[in-house]
Amino acid sequence: MADDTIKIHDETLRDGTQSLWGMMMGHWMLQPPMKEIGEAGYDSIDLPMHIAQPMIHVRFFQEDPRIAFRMYSKEIGDTKSKVYALPSMGVMQDITGGYSNKTMIRLGLEVFTKIMPQFNSCFMMCCDSDQVKNHFPVIFPLYREFGVEPVPYLAIGHTPRHNDEFYANAVREIRDKYQPKEMVIKDVNGLLTPERVRTLVPTFQENCGDAEIMTHFHGMNGLNTYNTVVSMELGVRKFTTCTPPLAYSSSHPSVFDIIKNAEEMGLSHNMDVKKLESISDKLYRIGKAYGHPVDNHPLPFDLFTYKHQIPGGVISNTRTQLKQLGHEDKMQAVLEEIPTMLEEMGNPIMITPFSQFIVTQAVLNVISKERWSEILDSMVEFACGIYGWEEAGVPYMDKNLYDKIMSLPHAKKVKDKADRQLEYLHSEPPLDKIKAEWNMLSASDEDFFFTFLLHGDQELKKVTPGGPDTYKKYI
Repeated sequence: MADDTIKIHDETLRDGTQSLWGMMMGHWMLQPPMKEIGEAGYDSIDLPMHIAQPMIHVRFFQEDPRIAFRMYSKEIGDTKSKVYALPSMGVMQDITGGYSNKTMIRLGLEVFTKIMPQFNSCFMMCCDSDQVKNHFPVIFPLYREFGVEPVPYLAIGHTPRHNDEFYANAVREIRDKYQPKEMVIKDVNGLLTPERVRTLVPTFQENCGDAEIMTHFHGMNGLNTYNTVVSMELGVRKFTTCTPPLAYSSSHPSVFDIIKNAEEMGLSHNMDVKKLESISDKLYRIGKAYGHPVDNHPLPFDLFTYKHQIPGGVISNTRTQLKQLGHEDKMQAVLEEIPTMLEEMGNPIMITPFSQFIVTQAVLNVISKERWSEILDSMVEFACGIYGWEEAGVPYMDKNLYDKIMSLPHAKKVKDKADRQLEYLHSEPPLDKIKAEWNMLSASDEDFFFTFLLHGDQELKKVTPGGPDTYKKYI
């Protein structure tokens, strides 16, 4: 029988800001609610420590991300919550778009765990068997060596081949090989229906062994709160939420709604509601001061969403970037372009990194005179199999598109790189050798890693200590 106490995983400052505010959060906007988030009773919290956040800090706020990361650690103090972060995207991804080697993964873990000693969990994106077969054997032992527990997030696809049997096999393989403590049903596109939840949850339960199941439901179809309640009925006891105004819309269910529904079902929780209300109040004031949308509501059910399948975080950033480019009127055309592209590309799951470069390519296809007249390097990497093969959809690509991509001048070089990818991932060259290749042999490990993460040292040269003082007046 399932426990009668629910657990809450907080995504407010990570996936919430990514889904609704385009991650446009600087040091002094992130700092005010941080302490109370650490004290509010969450089972686990996800902090904005990933490849994109340092870019946001330096490019838009001229802040040193290392100072912000240390601020996180200071503010949450001796929190009882597990602390998630996602250095894997930055640690694993090198400047040419492929996977890095064990030396750089280890360096990233050393740097992150020193900056953030509370960091003890890391979610691992999982949307194809190539990752489980080829990358997990490197990732799991390395992370556990540093006391960080990897948590597989199984992205739910909406194609004929991503059925319950597919996920049963994936969950069993991960269970048998790695014995994770948690596994997550990740509805990155926010397209799950209650009917699908009622078959998917039992599939995970029957095959996950001793791993705890958590749901991670975005709201693109407006059903994520109800889907969470259905999961409660099925015995799931851990759920991802956000605190308003960073809940609803394309983000996650509101923590207030989830604990209220749990109480209605006779379930208890460990959340400090007064602290949650204080966190929400601060975020409303910060959002209003910076011009972020704060009047967010559950989205209406829209069948068109099932065609473009854009995740919440990507759709938020796309709107922001189109506005910056002066093409905000092209959003609908971009949405209409994507279903055709997905079919041409063999129907990959719309998740990082696919969703980002597919949407960017869709923008190019819309604003260019001719579709596919400009092709992103990431599309070449996709066709060459750098992001997976069978389940990424490469064998099912439109032949004319595949041939066009592979005829590009640099395609052979990318294909050669893809063929060497696994060998490179498992390699462990001396760190000094890598530093020498970057002309940073005398640099500290931390300075070198953040230069590596930011694709060069020019960005770090622009930063000022901490964050802009002008934001303090709002908080």
